[in-house]
Amino acid sequence: SHLILLDTWLGGKGISGKTASEALEREGIIVNKNAIPFDTRSPVDPSGIRLGTAAETTRGKKEKDMKKIAERIDKILKDAPK
Repeated sequence: SHLILLDTWLGGKGISGKTASEALEREGIIVNKNAIPFDTRSPVDPSGIRLGTAAETTRGKKEKDMKKIAERIDKILKDAPK
């Protein structure tokens, strides 16, 4: 299993996991809001998201494709409302 746990809160400088999850879902990228280690935020609106690569690798995606997906995720999260 290839899972990534991403801190989107960044100590209050970023966005919550719930906001990140909703922004990505609007763009067709499905992730889970997720608590990060030592998270002080509520499980209902945690500090991070969890991403998995299994679905994309099953579809034949390779490293170069993952880089493009990561760039798209980065843009979506940077443009998401605070």
